[in-house]
Amino acid sequence: MRLQKGLIWCLLLAVSSLTTPSTSASAAEAFRLSPNASVRTGMDWSALWITGEMLVPGGGQPGSGTKVDVSSELGVEYGEASACFLHATLLEKHLLSIDYLMFAPTGLKKTANKFRFQNKTYPAGTVLETRLDFNWVRAAYGYKFFDMSTRWIAPRIGVHYVNCGATINGESTEAGSISNSRRLDAVYPVVGLEARYLLPLGVDLSVEVEGVHMITIGYLAMFKAGVSWEVHPDLLITLSAASRLVQSVEDNQILNNEWFYNISGFTAGVGIGF
Repeated sequence: MRLQKGLIWCLLLAVSSLTTPSTSASAAEAFRLSPNASVRTGMDWSALWITGEMLVPGGGQPGSGTKVDVSSELGVEYGEASACFLHATLLEKHLLSIDYLMFAPTGLKKTANKFRFQNKTYPAGTVLETRLDFNWVRAAYGYKFFDMSTRWIAPRIGVHYVNCGATINGESTEAGSISNSRRLDAVYPVVGLEARYLLPLGVDLSVEVEGVHMITIGYLAMFKAGVSWEVHPDLLITLSAASRLVQSVEDNQILNNEWFYNISGFTAGVGIGF
């Protein structure tokens, strides 16, 4: 229910800003710690859908893992997420962006087929409770090479750190009722592009694209389109739609760990400036 509470707070803030007398709003000025920097920080709340598959063997032993679809076979499809972010503009041209996404969808489903997860066998017809736990950190730097006051384009470079845990609770052939967990992570250096178009009344349209393909590790891609509204100086409300794809193959075992996820959904957020 965190998403619903977040959306309610966003609406309350918007209403309160609209009921503020226009004379006081026009007299207000944005607060800045430094004349050379503009910083925004805040929280996002998201409704996200996930698809994908994973292969988690036990100690690199052949036959100790089976590739399984997390949606159709384990029932993990939807979850609510939260994130914190910080965006800064330095000397009008340099852009810094950091955000941290926390997403933990769960699923409960009776398996149609037998499969192996980390050297444990789950027979067909077993009811399994599954939880995926994502901690996704993203940092990026961009430079405005095209800037025409109301619109600009900035190529950028950055890095994504994706840490994903998978836990399956259920009856296994070898150990009976068991909570079986494994956590994997990967780091992806990325390149991307950010474009913004500024409209009247404090409305800002944006598009962000980032990605990389690494032969030995896998690939990552992100697309985000959003709109932000400065309802009052130093108070920002954002709405966006985004999709993230990540694929990873660990290469330090005879039989590698593999996972692929597509996470897409909608986000509402509140930010303050200084």
